Amino acid sequence: MKIQNSRITVGIAGGGQLGTMMILESRGLPMNFNVYSETGDDPATTIATKTYKGEDFHKFVDESDVVTFEFEHINRELLQYADSQGKLRPSFKSVELKMERHKEKLYLREHGYPLGDFEVCNSSSEAIETANKYDNYVIKKSEGGYDGKGQFYKNKMNGFPENDSSVFVVEKFVDFQYEASIISIRDYEGRKYSYDPSYTLNKSGILIKNNSPLIDQDITAQMRDIAFRLMDDLDYIGVMGIEFFVKDGYAMINEYAPRVHNTGHHTLMGSSISQFESHIRAITELPVSEPVTYVPSGIVNVIGTELSPEQVNSILALGNTRIYMYGKSEVRRKRKMGHVCVASHSNESLSTSLSHVMDIIYGNELHRFI
Repeated sequence: MKIQNSRITVGIAGGGQLGTMMILESRGLPMNFNVYSETGDDPATTIATKTYKGEDFHKFVDESDVVTFEFEHINRELLQYADSQGKLRPSFKSVELKMERHKEKLYLREHGYPLGDFEVCNSSSEAIETANKYDNYVIKKSEGGYDGKGQFYKNKMNGFPENDSSVFVVEKFVDFQYEASIISIRDYEGRKYSYDPSYTLNKSGILIKNNSPLIDQDITAQMRDIAFRLMDDLDYIGVMGIEFFVKDGYAMINEYAPRVHNTGHHTLMGSSISQFESHIRAITELPVSEPVTYVPSGIVNVIGTELSPEQVNSILALGNTRIYMYGKSEVRRKRKMGHVCVASHSNESLSTSLSHVMDIIYGNELHRFI
Protein backbone atom coordinates (compact mmCIF):
# COMPACT_ATOMS: atom_id res chain seq x y z
CA MET A 1 0.00 0.00 0.00
CA LYS A 2 1.37 3.40 -0.99
CA ILE A 3 0.83 5.88 1.86
CA GLN A 4 0.39 9.51 0.87
CA ASN A 5 1.73 10.93 4.16
CA SER A 6 2.87 9.72 7.57
CA ARG A 7 -0.66 8.64 8.51
CA ILE A 8 -2.78 6.13 6.61
CA THR A 9 -5.94 7.76 5.26
CA VAL A 10 -8.89 5.39 5.17
CA GLY A 11 -11.81 6.35 2.96
CA ILE A 12 -15.20 5.03 4.09
CA ALA A 13 -17.96 5.08 1.48
CA GLY A 14 -21.16 5.63 3.44
CA GLY A 15 -21.70 7.72 6.53
CA GLY A 16 -24.07 5.64 8.66
CA GLN A 17 -23.62 3.83 11.94
CA LEU A 18 -21.18 1.22 10.64
CA GLY A 19 -18.85 3.90 9.28
CA THR A 20 -19.17 5.79 12.55
CA MET A 21 -18.18 2.75 14.61
CA MET A 22 -15.26 1.94 12.32
CA ILE A 23 -13.88 5.40 13.03
CA LEU A 24 -14.58 5.40 16.76
CA GLU A 25 -13.09 1.94 17.29
CA SER A 26 -9.91 2.81 15.34
CA ARG A 27 -9.27 6.32 16.61
CA GLY A 28 -6.21 5.19 18.54
CA LEU A 29 -4.47 4.01 15.37
CA PRO A 30 -2.32 6.49 13.38
CA MET A 31 -4.97 7.16 10.75
CA ASN A 32 -7.17 9.78 9.16
CA PHE A 33 -10.70 8.94 8.07
CA ASN A 34 -12.35 10.38 4.98
CA VAL A 35 -16.09 9.80 4.63
CA TYR A 36 -18.17 9.89 1.47
CA SER A 37 -21.81 10.66 2.27
CA GLU A 38 -24.55 10.94 -0.35
CA THR A 39 -26.27 13.65 1.69
CA GLY A 40 -23.30 15.16 3.51
CA ASP A 41 -25.03 15.05 6.90
CA ASP A 42 -24.87 11.37 7.88
CA PRO A 43 -23.70 10.51 11.43
CA ALA A 44 -20.11 9.62 10.47
CA THR A 45 -19.56 13.06 8.92
CA THR A 46 -19.50 14.61 12.40
CA ILE A 47 -16.31 12.72 13.33
CA ALA A 48 -14.61 12.32 9.93
CA THR A 49 -11.29 13.97 9.16
CA LYS A 50 -12.81 15.12 5.88
CA THR A 51 -16.22 14.68 4.25
CA TYR A 52 -17.12 14.37 0.57
CA LYS A 53 -20.48 14.11 -1.17
CA GLY A 54 -22.19 14.03 -4.55
CA GLU A 55 -19.78 14.25 -7.47
CA ASP A 56 -16.75 14.55 -5.16
CA PHE A 57 -16.25 10.79 -5.18
CA HIS A 58 -13.18 10.94 -7.47
CA LYS A 59 -11.51 13.34 -5.06
CA PHE A 60 -12.58 11.17 -2.14
CA VAL A 61 -10.83 8.16 -3.68
CA ASP A 62 -7.76 10.14 -4.79
CA GLU A 63 -7.22 11.56 -1.30
CA SER A 64 -7.56 8.18 0.43
CA ASP A 65 -4.88 5.48 0.67
CA VAL A 66 -7.42 2.68 0.90
CA VAL A 67 -11.20 2.72 0.38
CA THR A 68 -13.79 0.54 2.07
CA PHE A 69 -17.57 0.73 2.40
CA GLU A 70 -20.14 0.33 5.14
CA PHE A 71 -23.05 -0.52 2.89
CA GLU A 72 -23.54 -2.49 -0.33
CA HIS A 73 -25.94 -0.07 -2.00
CA ILE A 74 -23.43 2.72 -2.51
CA ASN A 75 -22.40 4.72 -5.58
CA ARG A 76 -21.30 2.08 -8.12
CA GLU A 77 -19.07 4.55 -9.99
CA LEU A 78 -17.23 5.33 -6.76
CA LEU A 79 -16.56 1.65 -6.08
CA GLN A 80 -15.47 0.96 -9.65
CA TYR A 81 -13.13 3.96 -9.64
CA ALA A 82 -11.60 2.93 -6.29
CA ASP A 83 -11.17 -0.59 -7.66
CA SER A 84 -9.49 0.73 -10.82
CA GLN A 85 -7.01 2.61 -8.61
CA GLY A 86 -6.20 -0.54 -6.65
CA LYS A 87 -7.60 0.97 -3.45
CA LEU A 88 -10.88 -0.89 -2.84
CA ARG A 89 -11.02 -3.41 -0.02
CA PRO A 90 -12.81 -5.79 0.02
CA SER A 91 -12.98 -6.49 -3.71
CA PHE A 92 -15.51 -5.02 -6.10
CA LYS A 93 -16.64 -8.52 -7.02
CA SER A 94 -17.70 -9.19 -3.43
CA VAL A 95 -19.94 -6.12 -3.32
CA GLU A 96 -21.16 -6.32 -6.93
CA LEU A 97 -22.76 -9.69 -6.16
CA LYS A 98 -24.70 -7.99 -3.36
CA MET A 99 -26.08 -5.16 -5.47
CA GLU A 100 -28.48 -7.62 -7.08
CA ARG A 101 -29.60 -10.44 -4.81
CA HIS A 102 -30.07 -12.96 -7.60
CA LYS A 103 -26.38 -12.68 -8.56
CA GLU A 104 -25.34 -13.54 -5.01
CA LYS A 105 -27.68 -16.54 -4.93
CA LEU A 106 -26.56 -17.83 -8.32
CA TYR A 107 -22.87 -17.40 -7.45
CA LEU A 108 -23.27 -19.35 -4.21
CA ARG A 109 -25.21 -22.13 -5.92
CA GLU A 110 -22.77 -22.39 -8.83
CA HIS A 111 -19.89 -22.70 -6.37
CA GLY A 112 -21.53 -25.45 -4.36
CA TYR A 113 -22.44 -23.63 -1.15
CA PRO A 114 -25.31 -25.02 0.95
CA LEU A 115 -28.49 -23.06 0.19
CA GLY A 116 -32.24 -23.43 0.38
CA ASP A 117 -34.25 -23.88 -2.83
CA PHE A 118 -34.79 -20.73 -4.90
CA GLU A 119 -35.64 -19.56 -8.40
CA VAL A 120 -34.88 -16.30 -10.23
CA CYS A 121 -37.88 -14.63 -11.92
CA ASN A 122 -37.99 -11.73 -14.37
CA SER A 123 -41.28 -10.14 -13.30
CA SER A 124 -43.63 -9.95 -10.36
CA SER A 125 -46.24 -12.08 -12.15
CA GLU A 126 -43.66 -14.79 -12.84
CA ALA A 127 -42.57 -14.58 -9.20
CA ILE A 128 -46.13 -15.20 -7.95
CA GLU A 129 -46.60 -18.10 -10.34
CA THR A 130 -43.31 -19.65 -9.20
CA ALA A 131 -44.00 -19.03 -5.50
CA ASN A 132 -47.27 -20.93 -5.69
CA LYS A 133 -45.26 -24.11 -6.33
CA TYR A 134 -44.12 -23.98 -2.71
CA ASP A 135 -46.17 -24.59 0.43
CA ASN A 136 -44.45 -21.58 1.99
CA TYR A 137 -42.23 -18.98 0.40
CA VAL A 138 -40.47 -15.61 0.52
CA ILE A 139 -40.32 -13.30 -2.53
CA LYS A 140 -37.50 -10.76 -2.59
CA LYS A 141 -36.75 -7.99 -5.04
CA SER A 142 -33.28 -8.47 -6.44
CA GLU A 143 -32.29 -4.81 -6.10
CA GLY A 144 -32.60 -2.72 -2.97
CA GLY A 145 -33.85 -5.45 -0.65
CA TYR A 146 -32.29 -5.16 2.81
CA ASP A 147 -33.52 -4.93 6.41
CA GLY A 148 -36.83 -6.38 5.28
CA LYS A 149 -37.31 -3.90 2.42
CA GLY A 150 -38.62 -5.41 -0.82
CA GLN A 151 -39.37 -8.73 0.89
CA PHE A 152 -42.76 -10.42 0.85
CA TYR A 153 -43.87 -13.49 2.77
CA LYS A 154 -46.72 -15.82 1.85
CA ASN A 155 -48.96 -14.46 4.59
CA LYS A 156 -47.65 -10.87 4.39
CA MET A 157 -47.98 -9.76 0.76
CA ASN A 158 -49.16 -6.20 1.42
CA GLY A 159 -47.57 -3.83 -1.05
CA PHE A 160 -46.40 -6.51 -3.44
CA PRO A 161 -45.95 -4.79 -6.82
CA GLU A 162 -48.12 -5.85 -9.74
CA ASN A 163 -46.93 -5.66 -13.35
CA ASP A 164 -43.34 -5.10 -12.20
CA SER A 165 -40.67 -6.17 -14.70
CA SER A 166 -37.91 -6.19 -12.09
CA VAL A 167 -35.92 -9.30 -11.21
CA PHE A 168 -37.19 -11.22 -8.16
CA VAL A 169 -35.83 -14.12 -6.15
CA VAL A 170 -38.40 -16.64 -4.96
CA GLU A 171 -37.16 -18.73 -2.03
CA LYS A 172 -38.78 -21.80 -0.58
CA PHE A 173 -39.25 -20.96 3.09
CA VAL A 174 -36.71 -22.85 5.21
CA ASP A 175 -38.33 -24.38 8.28
CA PHE A 176 -35.16 -23.82 10.30
CA GLN A 177 -34.50 -24.79 13.90
CA TYR A 178 -32.66 -21.53 14.51
CA GLU A 179 -30.77 -18.77 12.72
CA ALA A 180 -27.10 -18.00 13.31
CA SER A 181 -24.35 -15.71 12.07
CA ILE A 182 -20.56 -15.69 11.91
CA ILE A 183 -18.17 -12.76 11.60
CA SER A 184 -14.86 -13.66 9.94
CA ILE A 185 -11.71 -11.82 8.89
CA ARG A 186 -9.22 -12.32 6.07
CA ASP A 187 -6.05 -10.24 5.87
CA TYR A 188 -4.10 -9.13 2.81
CA GLU A 189 -1.89 -12.24 2.94
CA GLY A 190 -4.90 -14.57 3.02
CA ARG A 191 -4.78 -15.50 6.71
CA LYS A 192 -8.24 -16.10 8.14
CA TYR A 193 -9.77 -15.68 11.58
CA SER A 194 -13.25 -15.72 13.06
CA TYR A 195 -15.30 -14.66 16.04
CA ASP A 196 -17.47 -17.17 17.87
CA PRO A 197 -20.81 -17.38 16.01
CA SER A 198 -24.04 -16.02 17.46
CA TYR A 199 -27.67 -17.05 17.60
CA THR A 200 -29.84 -14.49 15.81
CA LEU A 201 -33.50 -13.54 15.97
CA ASN A 202 -34.94 -11.87 12.87
CA LYS A 203 -38.46 -10.58 12.32
CA SER A 204 -39.73 -9.33 8.95
CA GLY A 205 -36.18 -9.54 7.62
CA ILE A 206 -34.72 -7.32 10.37
CA LEU A 207 -32.28 -8.39 13.09
CA ILE A 208 -33.94 -7.92 16.47
CA LYS A 209 -31.31 -9.41 18.78
CA ASN A 210 -28.46 -11.91 18.91
CA ASN A 211 -26.24 -13.61 21.44
CA SER A 212 -22.84 -15.30 21.31
CA PRO A 213 -21.25 -17.83 21.59
CA LEU A 214 -23.01 -20.65 19.78
CA ILE A 215 -23.05 -23.85 21.82
CA ASP A 216 -23.08 -26.39 18.97
CA GLN A 217 -19.45 -26.93 18.04
CA ASP A 218 -20.26 -28.95 14.92
CA ILE A 219 -22.39 -26.13 13.50
CA THR A 220 -19.69 -23.65 14.52
CA ALA A 221 -17.12 -25.64 12.55
CA GLN A 222 -19.41 -25.81 9.50
CA MET A 223 -20.01 -22.06 9.56
CA ARG A 224 -16.32 -21.29 9.94
CA ASP A 225 -15.34 -23.60 7.08
CA ILE A 226 -17.95 -22.04 4.78
CA ALA A 227 -16.87 -18.50 5.70
CA PHE A 228 -13.19 -19.22 5.12
CA ARG A 229 -13.89 -20.88 1.78
CA LEU A 230 -16.08 -18.00 0.58
CA MET A 231 -13.49 -15.38 1.53
CA ASP A 232 -10.82 -17.32 -0.36
CA ASP A 233 -13.09 -17.70 -3.40
CA LEU A 234 -13.67 -13.93 -3.47
CA ASP A 235 -10.01 -13.10 -2.68
CA TYR A 236 -11.52 -11.11 0.16
CA ILE A 237 -9.77 -8.62 2.47
CA GLY A 238 -11.58 -7.38 5.57
CA VAL A 239 -14.44 -8.48 7.80
CA MET A 240 -17.36 -10.47 6.39
CA GLY A 241 -20.66 -11.40 8.03
CA ILE A 242 -22.63 -14.48 6.95
CA GLU A 243 -26.14 -15.34 8.12
CA PHE A 244 -27.25 -18.97 8.23
CA PHE A 245 -30.30 -21.16 8.67
CA VAL A 246 -29.62 -24.23 10.82
CA LYS A 247 -31.69 -27.34 10.22
CA ASP A 248 -31.15 -31.06 10.90
CA GLY A 249 -27.53 -30.55 11.91
CA TYR A 250 -26.56 -28.51 8.85
CA ALA A 251 -25.87 -24.81 8.27
CA MET A 252 -27.25 -23.23 5.06
CA ILE A 253 -26.30 -19.77 3.89
CA ASN A 254 -29.09 -17.20 3.93
CA GLU A 255 -26.88 -14.34 2.74
CA TYR A 256 -23.45 -12.80 3.25
CA ALA A 257 -22.45 -9.19 3.86
CA PRO A 258 -19.09 -7.93 2.48
CA ARG A 259 -18.51 -5.61 5.44
CA VAL A 260 -18.84 -5.27 9.18
CA HIS A 261 -22.26 -6.50 10.19
CA ASN A 262 -25.09 -5.89 12.65
CA THR A 263 -24.66 -9.40 14.08
CA GLY A 264 -21.08 -8.51 15.03
CA HIS A 265 -21.91 -5.53 17.23
CA HIS A 266 -21.69 -7.72 20.34
CA THR A 267 -17.89 -7.84 19.80
CA LEU A 268 -17.79 -4.28 21.16
CA MET A 269 -18.19 -5.75 24.65
CA GLY A 270 -17.56 -9.47 24.47
CA SER A 271 -14.29 -9.85 22.55
CA SER A 272 -10.62 -8.94 22.70
CA ILE A 273 -11.06 -6.73 19.63
CA SER A 274 -14.19 -5.43 17.93
CA GLN A 275 -15.16 -6.36 14.38
CA PHE A 276 -14.69 -2.71 13.44
CA GLU A 277 -11.03 -2.46 14.40
CA SER A 278 -10.36 -5.89 12.91
CA HIS A 279 -11.73 -4.67 9.59
CA ILE A 280 -9.65 -1.49 9.60
CA ARG A 281 -6.51 -3.43 10.51
CA ALA A 282 -7.11 -5.97 7.73
CA ILE A 283 -7.68 -3.45 4.95
CA THR A 284 -4.68 -1.30 5.97
CA GLU A 285 -2.30 -4.27 6.20
CA LEU A 286 -1.83 -3.98 9.95
CA PRO A 287 -1.49 -7.23 11.94
CA VAL A 288 -4.75 -9.05 12.61
CA SER A 289 -5.08 -11.67 15.34
CA GLU A 290 -7.57 -14.36 16.30
CA PRO A 291 -10.31 -12.71 18.39
CA VAL A 292 -10.73 -14.05 21.91
CA THR A 293 -14.21 -14.27 23.44
CA TYR A 294 -13.93 -12.81 26.94
CA VAL A 295 -17.55 -13.23 28.03
CA PRO A 296 -20.90 -14.16 26.48
CA SER A 297 -22.36 -11.07 24.81
CA GLY A 298 -25.19 -9.94 22.59
CA ILE A 299 -27.25 -7.00 21.40
CA VAL A 300 -30.79 -5.74 21.09
CA ASN A 301 -31.42 -3.39 18.18
CA VAL A 302 -33.32 -0.15 18.82
CA ILE A 303 -35.66 -0.04 15.83
CA GLY A 304 -38.21 2.60 14.88
CA THR A 305 -37.92 4.52 18.15
CA GLU A 306 -35.68 6.68 20.29
CA LEU A 307 -34.99 5.77 23.91
CA SER A 308 -36.61 7.92 26.58
CA PRO A 309 -34.56 9.05 29.60
CA GLU A 310 -36.45 6.50 31.69
CA GLN A 311 -35.57 3.70 29.27
CA VAL A 312 -31.91 4.72 29.23
CA ASN A 313 -31.78 4.65 33.02
CA SER A 314 -33.54 1.27 33.19
CA ILE A 315 -31.22 -0.32 30.62
CA LEU A 316 -28.04 0.97 32.28
CA ALA A 317 -29.31 -0.07 35.71
CA LEU A 318 -29.34 -3.71 34.55
CA GLY A 319 -25.54 -3.66 34.65
CA ASN A 320 -23.05 -4.82 31.99
CA THR A 321 -24.92 -2.86 29.32
CA ARG A 322 -23.86 -0.12 26.91
CA ILE A 323 -26.08 2.00 24.69
CA TYR A 324 -25.09 3.05 21.18
CA MET A 325 -27.48 5.51 19.57
CA TYR A 326 -26.60 6.41 15.99
CA GLY A 327 -27.59 10.06 15.84
CA LYS A 328 -29.96 9.66 12.91
CA SER A 329 -32.15 12.68 12.33
CA GLU A 330 -35.42 10.92 11.48
CA VAL A 331 -37.16 8.10 13.34
CA ARG A 332 -39.02 5.71 11.04
CA ARG A 333 -40.62 2.34 11.46
CA LYS A 334 -38.12 -0.44 10.65
CA ARG A 335 -35.18 2.00 10.87
CA LYS A 336 -32.29 1.01 13.10
CA MET A 337 -31.74 3.95 15.45
CA GLY A 338 -29.22 2.29 17.76
CA HIS A 339 -28.44 -0.84 19.69
CA VAL A 340 -27.82 -2.00 23.24
CA CYS A 341 -24.82 -4.21 23.98
CA VAL A 342 -25.07 -6.69 26.85
CA ALA A 343 -22.38 -8.87 28.43
CA SER A 344 -22.68 -11.48 31.15
CA HIS A 345 -20.85 -14.30 32.93
CA SER A 346 -23.00 -17.06 31.41
CA ASN A 347 -25.26 -17.74 28.44
CA GLU A 348 -28.23 -18.13 30.77
CA SER A 349 -27.81 -14.79 32.50
CA LEU A 350 -27.10 -13.13 29.14
CA SER A 351 -30.39 -14.44 27.79
CA THR A 352 -32.20 -13.06 30.83
CA SER A 353 -30.59 -9.63 30.45
CA LEU A 354 -31.42 -9.47 26.74
CA SER A 355 -35.05 -10.27 27.55
CA HIS A 356 -35.11 -7.45 30.10
CA VAL A 357 -33.74 -5.02 27.48
CA MET A 358 -36.38 -6.17 24.99
CA ASP A 359 -39.10 -5.54 27.56
CA ILE A 360 -37.78 -2.06 28.37
CA ILE A 361 -37.62 -1.00 24.71
CA TYR A 362 -40.66 -2.72 23.20
CA GLY A 363 -42.80 -4.24 25.94
CA ASN A 364 -45.14 -6.62 24.12
CA GLU A 365 -45.46 -4.35 21.08
CA LEU A 366 -42.46 -5.10 18.89
CA HIS A 367 -44.80 -5.31 15.89
CA ARG A 368 -45.47 -1.55 16.15
CA PHE A 369 -41.83 -0.75 15.41
CA ILE A 370 -40.97 -3.22 12.63
